[in-house]
Amino acid sequence: MIMFAFLAAPFAAPATEILAGPSDDELVAGAEVYTTSCASCHQAGGVGVPGQFPPLINNPSVDDTDYVEQVIRGGLSGEVVVNGQTFDSVMPAQSTMSDHDVASVIAYVQSGFAVPEAPAAEFVADSSDGSGLSDGARRAIYIGLALALVVGAFVFSPRIIAVNDPREIRWSDAWMKSGVLVVGLILATTMLPVWAWESGVLQDLTDTQRDLITVGVWSAGLGGSLFALWYLHRKNRI
Repeated sequence: MIMFAFLAAPFAAPATEILAGPSDDELVAGAEVYTTSCASCHQAGGVGVPGQFPPLINNPSVDDTDYVEQVIRGGLSGEVVVNGQTFDSVMPAQSTMSDHDVASVIAYVQSGFAVPEAPAAEFVADSSDGSGLSDGARRAIYIGLALALVVGAFVFSPRIIAVNDPREIRWSDAWMKSGVLVVGLILATTMLPVWAWESGVLQDLTDTQRDLITVGVWSAGLGGSLFALWYLHRKNRI
């Protein structure tokens, strides 16, 4: 019989069932409940307050789930001895705490106040240069600056001619034409589009809509500047 018992022992079912530990969500919820309802007395990490509130960390009584639940729901008063130290205080009953909150906070305390780390946020490289402008708006501004430089070259050519041959064009006319074109193009093709993009009026629109409006402002400014130059030249103003 003894030999049979030894032979049968390896095939016997385990005396206790291995239970799965608390989930990450349960630990996170328990940490929130503990911070809200328990940490003011038992302190962060369950270290307690000497002589008043017993520690929960490394406290053998914490492993008794039924006892901890009873204390949470019914409260506790009088002297309590934990690890050879005496604590005398009153813990009010948490009768309004839901079953889920009770189970979560018990799991959190029994786990040694371990909170799972949040998953690392996926890093997305930012291709912008920090200016706040999209690629389309930035490209339009670059094109505007290039056109402004080209037109500026044609604008300043009369000034150069006036310096070398005053009979060709008057100095004042050359400077007036240069001023109208340069100032008009700078304001119309750079400052106004940037202002339109960064203004609070367009913040509620999508990037595509803001791009279209910005390019429209740039196109209108460039066209308006060229038209003003043509009109004034036609009227012999410059």
